[in-house]
Amino acid sequence: MTAWSLTFKGLGRLLHTGWGRRAAGVTLILFLGLQLGAGWIFQSPRLALFDSYQRHFPRTYLHDGVVIVAIDDDSLKAQGQWPWPRHVMADLIARILAGKPAALGVDIFWLEPDRASPEQWLRSAGDLDPALKERLLQLPRADDYLAQVLKSGPVVLGVSGANRDPADPKAQAIKPDEGPLPLFRNFDLQTPQDPAEPPATLPTFEGAIRSLPELDKAAAGHGVASVDRDDDTNNIFRRLPMVSRLSGRLAPAMELEMLRVATGTRFPSIYYNHRGIIGVEAGEFAVPTQSDGRVWVNFSTHDPSRFVSAHKLLKRDNPLPPKVFENKFVLLGMTGLGQLDERNTPLGIMPGVEIHAQMLEDILLGLFASRPGWAFATEAALTALCGLLLIVLLPMLRARWQLLVGVAVLAGLGALGAGLWWKYRILLDVATPMIGQAAVMTALLGAGYAQADAQRRRLRLAAAKTAGEMEAAHRIQAGILPNPTSVAGDARFDLDALMIPARHIGGDFFDFFKMDDNHLYFAVGDVSGKGMPAALFMALGKSLCKSCALREENHIGAIINRANREISRDNTETLFITLFAGILNLESGELRFSNAGHDAPFVLRKGEAPHSLQAEGGPPLCIVEDFDYPEERFQLQPGDMLCVITDGITEAMTAQHEVMGRARAEAVLANLHAQAGAAAATKALHEAADDFVADAQPSDDLTILAVRWLGPTGP
Repeated sequence: MTAWSLTFKGLGRLLHTGWGRRAAGVTLILFLGLQLGAGWIFQSPRLALFDSYQRHFPRTYLHDGVVIVAIDDDSLKAQGQWPWPRHVMADLIARILAGKPAALGVDIFWLEPDRASPEQWLRSAGDLDPALKERLLQLPRADDYLAQVLKSGPVVLGVSGANRDPADPKAQAIKPDEGPLPLFRNFDLQTPQDPAEPPATLPTFEGAIRSLPELDKAAAGHGVASVDRDDDTNNIFRRLPMVSRLSGRLAPAMELEMLRVATGTRFPSIYYNHRGIIGVEAGEFAVPTQSDGRVWVNFSTHDPSRFVSAHKLLKRDNPLPPKVFENKFVLLGMTGLGQLDERNTPLGIMPGVEIHAQMLEDILLGLFASRPGWAFATEAALTALCGLLLIVLLPMLRARWQLLVGVAVLAGLGALGAGLWWKYRILLDVATPMIGQAAVMTALLGAGYAQADAQRRRLRLAAAKTAGEMEAAHRIQAGILPNPTSVAGDARFDLDALMIPARHIGGDFFDFFKMDDNHLYFAVGDVSGKGMPAALFMALGKSLCKSCALREENHIGAIINRANREISRDNTETLFITLFAGILNLESGELRFSNAGHDAPFVLRKGEAPHSLQAEGGPPLCIVEDFDYPEERFQLQPGDMLCVITDGITEAMTAQHEVMGRARAEAVLANLHAQAGAAAATKALHEAADDFVADAQPSDDLTILAVRWLGPTGP
């Protein structure tokens, strides 16, 4: 039967047996095992879901306590290519410190001496007068000048964790980091009397990349500025570590160190238990973390007011805006287009310094994005509860409600995840339970389809055992179908039809008659099942459809609606009929039709390839008793032919179980001569199906009806 048959019959009736529930139960157990034991499999959809939360519900930019001094495109254009001379950087930092910031975080590394410094310049200057050379050597070193400026204020220099690249055999081992770092106060909440070392869940590096020692020692603080991306295919940066290990020592993040320096706190604090890190603290600022010490960044949309161009600060004639830096957290970093410090975030490409600024704003506002420890257990519980709900509930519902309930469960999970993020900034992975529910529903559907197929085979076997009675029934059934000669003689159309049952009798039927001088009614139907019940139901359905057509005035939707109600009334065997019915206006060529779960007819038009007549349609008759079938319209042109078939053509099967398919039927019609009539079309399809199946037994009834409109006055 058609796809409608499988959907409504398989799910509406056959799932009431245990096949679907057993298959779905096994599927749910296996899925839960994967979710609990191999959750990394679902990492990509989980992170994609979290990214969608960030994009659709970003944090509103509400805090002006963080300012970014950006070395942007205008700055590079005005001052020249990077790196700038140290005296320029010293002047820039001095200008910022003059604004009395709470702390200044420098996300820039000075790894080599300034080439513009006198002692460095002399190395490549060639032969010079000794007196001139001596005078140049007496000039201040550029790095000393920058160090003095760094020492004059609450400056935090960035540190980057580094490891040796194991893929490069020539790479030298990273030297252990020995630069200055603040000491941590450790709080072991599990055994406070005998504190252990923090768990080995923190990001760990063999060494570090730092600025020159004289610059490094001049700063008031040192924080890790490394931004690690998540291990997924998109390489997106979503989290920042608040604490790392450098050569075995605890090192604060840039944000935490800036808070420590700003509050005058001597030691930052770290809290943990045997499961992992719980949080960090600097002064009055407490930051809850994941077990590995990382924090999800609660991103806000890009706001230009967060940035101040370095070019504006370096202009001597440009007075510093009042209180632009006073008691604020200032970050200095690169934002110029093409610089290496660009990161992919859920909100798009963003400079690394802006990610640090976003994290600082989260801390100052106390608006953290979090994935609580109970999230994993909750997600597994959602998978189990929703899966059990579907397994218990779906087989109890009528077919038309099953898909609606499944969609409602998925929508409810999606709404739960989005609501928790929007209201509380909680990252709950509802993507994995949604995948689990889809797997459960697929198991239910698959079991229904398998059982429907098994039942259909049993019906065919029963029909074969009653072949003797079927021969007489065949002659009776053939007698109730109209002959094309009954409507012959009208030059405005050409019609032909045939029905070949798979055995002796079948459940297919066709009908046609002229309702009046200008309107031709025709229909093709396919009853579910085989054998005598289908044949009797076919006779009932054809008769009631014709009776309804004779009572209604040229409104095919009303005809089908009335027929559906009449046939459903006494349908004790719960059979159903797929039906395509139409009324052709012989004067205008307008076709008014309705499709009740039937295969779409073919439209043959001169100069075009055959194509399907697509329609909104509805379910087969007797599935939904009160369904309102729409009346749809299609305009035929003179010479156009409509060819309606049942699945006896498309599902014609060889002995090797290969089906003919719709594409082969289209090819047969495409090879017809442009002037071929309706009889030629039915003959070509019938012969093509016979040739295809060869000696194999017919798998289903075969019905073809072709009607060609020749125009209001004929050819």
